[in-house]
Amino acid sequence: MIKVKNLTFQYDDNREVIRDLSFEIPKGSWVSILGHNGSGKSTLAKLLIGLVEADSGTIEVDGITLNEKTLNEVRKKIGIVFQNPDNQFVGVTVKHDIAFGLENMQVPQPEMLARVHEYAKMVGMEEFLNKEPQQLSGGQKQRVAIAGALAMHKDVIIFDEATSMLDPEGVNEVTKLIRHLNQTTDQTIITITHDLDFALMSDYAIILKDGEKIGEGKPVDLFVNEDLLKSSKLNIPMGLNVYLKISQDESLKNNKELVEALWSFNSIK
Repeated sequence: MIKVKNLTFQYDDNREVIRDLSFEIPKGSWVSILGHNGSGKSTLAKLLIGLVEADSGTIEVDGITLNEKTLNEVRKKIGIVFQNPDNQFVGVTVKHDIAFGLENMQVPQPEMLARVHEYAKMVGMEEFLNKEPQQLSGGQKQRVAIAGALAMHKDVIIFDEATSMLDPEGVNEVTKLIRHLNQTTDQTIITITHDLDFALMSDYAIILKDGEKIGEGKPVDLFVNEDLLKSSKLNIPMGLNVYLKISQDESLKNNKELVEALWSFNSIK
C-alpha cells in the first residue's frame, strides 16, 4: 500500500509542481497517473522513489514513511523504468545489465544467474543475453530495463512514460508485458502516462493538472467525462472520441448494441 498525503513540492525557481496532493494505491493494483506535459506526473515519480524531497506532506510505502533515514529501505521496495531506454542501459551486454542491480544488492552469484535467466525469459529476451545495447531495438532495451527491475524483486514498479519514445511495435511489446505483470504477479504497477488508450487498461487512474489532482477513479468511469478530459488537456483517442460523440447523440445513443460495441472496443484488455 502506498499512501500520499498533502504532498507539496517546488523547484528552486519557486515553481510549485505538486500541490497538496493526496491519494492511496492498494497493493497489487495497476494505477495510471495521467496528465499533460507540466502536470507534475514525472516529478511525482521522482518523489515516490526519493530522487527529490517533498517540501511538505508524507509518502508512506507499506507502513514506512519516506525520509532521509528510511530512503534505502523504501528503495528496496520500489523500482522504476524511465522513458528513455538508451539512458538506462548500464551493462555492456543484456546479461550484465540485468545483473547490475543484483550485484549492488550483493545477491550470491548462483542466485543472480538464475534470476537473470528467469526474468530475461519472462520478457522474451533470453536469446539476447550476450547482445550489446546497439544491437537492440528501443522496445527490446525497454524489456531489458523491465527485466532488471523485476529481477530485484521490488514490490512496486513505476513505469515513467515507458512507451513514449518507442515505435508502435515497441509500444505494443511493453504494453503486453505490463498487462501480463498486472495479471500474473502481486506487484503494484504504477504507469506515468498521457496516453488514455494505455491507461484504459489499468485498474485505477489519477488525473493531474498543474500539480493538483482533478480526477480519480476507474478509467471506464473517468474517461466518459469529456469536460474532465478537455480540462486536463489530454488528447482523446479517436475511438474514445467516437464513443463520446455517439453517446451524446439522441438518435444514436439509444442503440445499445452500437454503444456497447464501441465501449468494448475501447476498453478491451
